[in-house]
Amino acid sequence: MKIFITSLTFILLFFSSCTQEEACRENKQVLFRTGLYTLGTGNSLNVDSITVFGLNDNSIEVDSLYKNVKNINKIALPLNNSTEESIFVLNINGIHDTLNIQYSNKEYFISYSCGMVITHHVDTVISTNHMIKGYKIVNRDINTTDVQHLQILL
Repeated sequence: MKIFITSLTFILLFFSSCTQEEACRENKQVLFRTGLYTLGTGNSLNVDSITVFGLNDNSIEVDSLYKNVKNINKIALPLNNSTEESIFVLNINGIHDTLNIQYSNKEYFISYSCGMVITHHVDTVISTNHMIKGYKIVNRDINTTDVQHLQILL
């Protein structure tokens, strides 16, 4: 009996001390996905050239997300997790527009190995109207899924 208890204790200690951490295999990118469309027809539109950069609270350029990308019809923008507003400047075919996205943030737990991400819920979108003629919010919830959130009409 003493050998059985000793063996059982050894086995339990061996297996409990050898647990391995799992690698995170989930997508952790939370991006605001935007498509470019023709105003009249609603067809997807490839623009000749686009440059996109973010602005901080002082209207200073923060990061260039797309730089003179050719023949593109969709963009994916990271929203600021520490505020509830992100502002982007879009230079489409040489014409500048500003896109202001206002949203709420929410912590979302994926798993023990992946941790958590900040997801967003879009409240308002405001844009200038130089090249952008309109927009349509198609999905207000921004999380790790690959779905379109906004259609920009040109």
